[in-house]
Amino acid sequence: MDLRTVVDMTPTAAIQLAESVVEDGFAPHRAAIAALLAGARRRGVSETLVTVVGDPTAPRPVRERALGRLVFLYVRACPSGPDPVPHAHRECIAA
Repeated sequence: MDLRTVVDMTPTAAIQLAESVVEDGFAPHRAAIAALLAGARRRGVSETLVTVVGDPTAPRPVRERALGRLVFLYVRACPSGPDPVPHAHRECIAA
């Protein structure tokens, strides 16, 4: 019997991935995108968005926009919601 623990990407990691894709393009982040798409499927996030983000033939702006929406829905679907904001960052936001 093969027992595997599936650990989904954290909300913060998903947001950072989206930011990295905008800077670097999709190609350097293939493995991370595949992990995000698998997690999105497990959470029942829109299959249409998953398909568009995973389609290397789709225009980059279309994929980036779909990725942004997918990450938003992914974070919202996470059981604990977004990652807690670190204390130091909270102070910067409040200032």
